[in-house]
Amino acid sequence: MKTNFKYIFLLLALMVGITCSKKSSTTELPLPDTTKPVLSLIDPTSNKIYALGSSLHLQMDLSDNVELKSYKVTITKSLKGVLTSDWSLNQTWQIAAGKKTFTVNQSEIIVPLTVTGNQTTTGNYDLVITCADTSGNETTTTILIVLNKS
Repeated sequence: MKTNFKYIFLLLALMVGITCSKKSSTTELPLPDTTKPVLSLIDPTSNKIYALGSSLHLQMDLSDNVELKSYKVTITKSLKGVLTSDWSLNQTWQIAAGKKTFTVNQSEIIVPLTVTGNQTTTGNYDLVITCADTSGNETTTTILIVLNKS
């Protein structure tokens, strides 16, 4: 009988050892990305003056801990909530997949001389830049630019 207990005990010990040595089959899910991208605007600077008909130079560095998606530029007349028919811009540029850093250095935005046959109104305009990552996090920077006749 003592011999049977030895074999039973060894068998149980062996089973416990095998069970404990198996790796866990559970996998950990990655944490959601809640980190906003970083937007470092170099140009234009606040209160920079642009002549009607000139191009607006845009230079900035964008970065994200996972992956960048796009940047958007919105320009509207600064009238604190008053709607006008003056010139405005709302344009989005996509960033190639897989990029964690991206440098923007462009002069594609043209300040028009006229809008629907009327001279573009000079004065203060809000320039809003929004950078988004692939997880939907956004960072926004707003500055004031000035449009002048020359």
